[in-house]
Amino acid sequence: MRRLILTISILFTLISLAEARECKSGDIKGDAFIYSDGKKVTVIQGTDIPNPENKIIMIFNKGGWKVEKKWGECKDFLPKQLGQISGTKIKGKELVLMLNGNLHKAGGDDGYKCGWKFKGAWHKPWYDCVIAEWAIPKRVKVNKDLIDKLVSKGTPRDQIFMSGLSCGGIDTLRHKGLHPKDFNATISFMPNCWDRRPNTPLRKMVIDEIKSFERIDALVFHSPVDGEGDWRSNSEWMKKDLGNIPGIQWIDTPGHTGKDIEVNGVKCKIKEKMIGGWEEAWPEGKEKLTSEKKFIALEKKLKKEMKKKAAGHYMVSYPCFKYYHPKIINFIESRI
Repeated sequence: MRRLILTISILFTLISLAEARECKSGDIKGDAFIYSDGKKVTVIQGTDIPNPENKIIMIFNKGGWKVEKKWGECKDFLPKQLGQISGTKIKGKELVLMLNGNLHKAGGDDGYKCGWKFKGAWHKPWYDCVIAEWAIPKRVKVNKDLIDKLVSKGTPRDQIFMSGLSCGGIDTLRHKGLHPKDFNATISFMPNCWDRRPNTPLRKMVIDEIKSFERIDALVFHSPVDGEGDWRSNSEWMKKDLGNIPGIQWIDTPGHTGKDIEVNGVKCKIKEKMIGGWEEAWPEGKEKLTSEKKFIALEKKLKKEMKKKAAGHYMVSYPCFKYYHPKIINFIESRI
């Protein structure tokens, strides 16, 4: 009987490994475990992985107000770079990166639909419309369903970590604050998730809720030159508002060295340029706007200079961020 059980176990392992594929091209659809050596990327599609009880799973959530069904090319920067943490042994268990392929189920509006509806944006009717469609609260159930599925397949809750970039970083912080027992802890990359209007009510809504939580066990990476359009989303402002929450450990990534960002002497060579980070004002006399370009930069020269520089928001997807992989691993090890 023991030999039969062992044979069945080996068979299932071989079947699971046979479903792994090297990523050269093609979209990643649905959930996927990712392994990478920095050049080649291997994908195990779905939620089945050999020896789940001995896996530490770090789920990664995409950013954006609205998430599309597919991830894009499997050779994209994020799987290739962050996937290098997979295979790391922590207290006899294997760490594996998992891409969350379910966030599209939360729906949501990217702001354009509401903008077309009201023939303009950044006024009360537009905000009411966006908030009514806001997907971030709905992602809690989506994440719960994925976590429950992994637990049902054999991975203990305290071996599951939630991570995410931008809005994905915000929704994992929210989830941990709302339901601290659902998973072990959060690893949040450059969390921000609102619009660029000065004093936007979306930022207040998001920040006020997160500040209301008694504790959030999380490792948060942020940048002084985040570069997204979200109003006051860099590390200076985020730490002012959220820096005193018990449980959060902050890691500030570097600012600009010339037009690029360097980490431990390595140039990041980030393609994305800054589209925000300078102070702006609302045009006097306007009720609504039809373009972000209508916001008025308080220092036009600064804006012109900053638009030529790399955006720190996307650093996790570049080779220079490998410097921080040990910090992620050490954080996870401290919680296992």
